[in-house]
Amino acid sequence: MDDSKTSKTEKTEKALKEKPEVKGDLEHQTWYHGFRPRKDVVALLKEPGDFLVRATDSRNMPEIVISVLNDKRELVNLTIKCDNNKLWQLGVLRKSTKSVPRFAQVAELINYYRDHKLPGHARLTHGITRPTWLIKHEHVSFDKEKDLLGKGNFCNVYKGILTRTPDEKITVAVKICHEGSVSRGFQETKEARDQMLSEAQMMSYYVHNHIIEMFGVACDHPPILIVMEYCPGGDLQTHLRKQKLAIDVGERIVYTIEAARGMRYLHRKNCIHRDLAARNCLISAKGSMKIADFGLSKLVNDLEKHDKEEPDKDEPSPQIPLRWMAPESLKRPMKFSTKTDVWSFAVMIYEIFNCGIKPWPDDPPKKIATMIRKCNMPSMPDGTPEEVKQLTSQIWVVDPAARPTMAQVCTILYSIMKKYRPPPAERFALNSIPGVTRAAADAPMTIEETGDNTEEDMYLKPLSSLERNTRDDTHHTMQDKTEDSTKVRTGYRQLKSRSKR
Repeated sequence: MDDSKTSKTEKTEKALKEKPEVKGDLEHQTWYHGFRPRKDVVALLKEPGDFLVRATDSRNMPEIVISVLNDKRELVNLTIKCDNNKLWQLGVLRKSTKSVPRFAQVAELINYYRDHKLPGHARLTHGITRPTWLIKHEHVSFDKEKDLLGKGNFCNVYKGILTRTPDEKITVAVKICHEGSVSRGFQETKEARDQMLSEAQMMSYYVHNHIIEMFGVACDHPPILIVMEYCPGGDLQTHLRKQKLAIDVGERIVYTIEAARGMRYLHRKNCIHRDLAARNCLISAKGSMKIADFGLSKLVNDLEKHDKEEPDKDEPSPQIPLRWMAPESLKRPMKFSTKTDVWSFAVMIYEIFNCGIKPWPDDPPKKIATMIRKCNMPSMPDGTPEEVKQLTSQIWVVDPAARPTMAQVCTILYSIMKKYRPPPAERFALNSIPGVTRAAADAPMTIEETGDNTEEDMYLKPLSSLERNTRDDTHHTMQDKTEDSTKVRTGYRQLKSRSKR
C-alpha cells in the first residue's frame, strides 16, 4: 500500500505497537485510560497527586500523556517520549543538559515519579483506576467481511463476540469508528472518535429494560470499539416498513409504551436524547423496544451551560434530523429540553402508525422547517386510534411547557392500551423477525427503574389464559369502551388545565 493512502488510524496503531512494551506494559496498567479525551479526565482528578496516563494524537502523531493535578490543584499534562534507544523519558526533559532518567517501560517511569517530583510542582501520588466499562481489544472479535450490520457517516457496526471470561462469551454489536483517510480530515476523524467515546461514557450510566445496554469501550489503541447489546430484530423503522398493515393496533401501542418507558427513564436521569426516531429504536431478541444511538445525547446541565456559553448559535447541526425537531429547536437561539424529546416522540408515534414512513417524505427542508415552526403538523394516518391522535395533538404545541412530560405520556398510553389490547404473544408481528421471540403480550410486569412503582403497574400484568379464552381479542363491550375512554379523556382534561395555568 502506498504511504500516501495509509490511513491516519493505521499509522497511529502501527506507531503505538512499535514502541517498546506499550502492548505488554502500558495497556495492562489500571491507571492507563487509553484514548480518553482530555475534557473527560479533568473531572476524575480531584486531589493533588491524582493522576492517570492516556493516549492522544492531537498533534497528528501518537503520544503518551501523564495527566496529574499539581499542588496548586492545576491540571498538568506531560508527554512521555521514546528516544532512539527505545527508552522512555519525560518530553519536557529531552533537551535538558543534565542527566535525565530514562526507563525501559512506562510503568517504571511512573513508579520513579511516585517518589520524585515532576516538573510543574506535581507528584504522582494516587493513580485513578480505569472504569470497568473500558475493556481490552483482545476480548472483542468480529469479521469485517462477514459481520457487517450497518454503515454510518463515521462508523460501521458489526456483529461480534465479547469474551468476558474463558467460559462466558456473548454476542454483541460492535461500533467501530471509520479509519482516517486522505479524503477525510484528521480533525474530522478525531472529533467523530471523541463523540463515540462520549456516547459510550453516557450509555454506561444507564441500565433499563428499554435502553440499549452498553458493555464497554475499547480505546487503548485505534481503532476505537464501542461494544453494545446485539439486537437481532434490527431497527423499528425497517420492521414497520416491512410488515406494514400486518401489525395489529394493539401491538403498535406496545411499541409506543416501551419506547416511552425508555425515554421516561432517560429524562429521570436528566438525559436528553435529541435524536429520537423509529430508526433509533432497536428490537431485542425478546421482541422489546430499545432506545439506541446516543450520539447526540446531552445531560440537561451540560445543555444549560452550552446555552450560556454560546447564546448566539442559531444554525442546527446537519446531523440533527429536521423532521423530528421541535419548533424551539429551529429558532434563534436553538433550544433543547426534555420537551423537545417529547415532541420527537410524537413524530415517532406518527411513524409507528404510518408503517415507518416519515412525515413530509417529499417536501424540501425549508418548507418542512416552516411547517414545524408554525406547528402545522401532518394529520395522523388512517387507522390511528382517536385517543392516540388526541395525545399527539397535546404534544404538538408551540409552548414546550404546555406539552406533557414523558411520565404523563406513559400514563396515558397505558390507559389507551386497556382499550386496544395487544394480540396474544404468538400473534405479534415481531415474531416474524429471525432471532426474535416475543413471549409476553403486554409490557413486562417487573419494573426495573428506581421509583417507578406507579398506578400503571396494574396494566403490566399479562392476560391470564382464562381471560384470553373468555374475551374477544379484537372487540370490547360498550361498557368497557366507555370506562376506558372516560379515563383517557380525564387525563387529557388534566393536561389541558395544566397548560392553561
